[in-house]
Amino acid sequence: MTKKIIILGSILVIAVFVLFLGGRTHEDRKREASLQQDENGEISADLEQRVLSFTMDGRSPKGVKQWHLEGSSAEIVEDDIYLKDLSAIAYGENVTIYLTSKNGIYNRGKGEVELMGNVVVVSDDGFSLTTEKAKWSQNTKDIFTDSVINIEREALIAKGEGGKANSEMGTATLYKNVTVKMEPDTIIYCDGPLEIDYNKKVASFYNNVQVKDKEGKLFSDRLIVEFDPETEKFKQVTAEGNVKTKKGNSWTLSEEAVYTGSTKSIKLLGRPKIVIDPQELSDFDKFGE
Repeated sequence: MTKKIIILGSILVIAVFVLFLGGRTHEDRKREASLQQDENGEISADLEQRVLSFTMDGRSPKGVKQWHLEGSSAEIVEDDIYLKDLSAIAYGENVTIYLTSKNGIYNRGKGEVELMGNVVVVSDDGFSLTTEKAKWSQNTKDIFTDSVINIEREALIAKGEGGKANSEMGTATLYKNVTVKMEPDTIIYCDGPLEIDYNKKVASFYNNVQVKDKEGKLFSDRLIVEFDPETEKFKQVTAEGNVKTKKGNSWTLSEEAVYTGSTKSIKLLGRPKIVIDPQELSDFDKFGE
């Protein structure tokens, strides 16, 4: 009886082995292995191994924990690990970041994670990023994407097409078609890129910059916004190149304009010109009558 049980167990093990590997050679599995997403966003791959409740930790040469990766299930094909319900934690010297996505692929050789579907990245110092697909490098700590990307931190909310961010360095870049909202009611557009340095409290906008708020509009080739580190409000705003401001129906033209938040004043530099609406001149003449 015992021998029959042992034989039956051996047959079952062989059957499972054949079911997973299908009798194919290593080269066959390598050639056929591919990621597919069905209409429900689920992933499948020709398998070398399938495991449930997958977890993996990465450590420095000194044994310090640098990152943690897990998924509700995993399908392993050579260096690629296909994960469902991916979540990861990256431990930096200054900040810890948390990544989640519906599906993901971790490449052990490159040390990169490809995130797919409902990608959310947040840090413990208030940074958040959302997109539909992205890649994260465990070596450089960069997150990069060519999809629409949304970034929020403190008083700044930004959206653009394509970009990268590094929470450890406190930097972010949006490549093109950028829209930024700043409290209380300022909206800034630019063709891109937008470069943000959160540590230095500086945001730099490039190409066809347009600013709108309750005071009027501003147009320029470049715009550099410096924030007060305590209040997060504008400390200084510098517009450069073909600067135009509009208030009511009147315009100012200059090569550079500098706004200082503490004094609420603006300086026009580089052969400034003022074009005043005749109706506004008429209203000014009537003042005090």
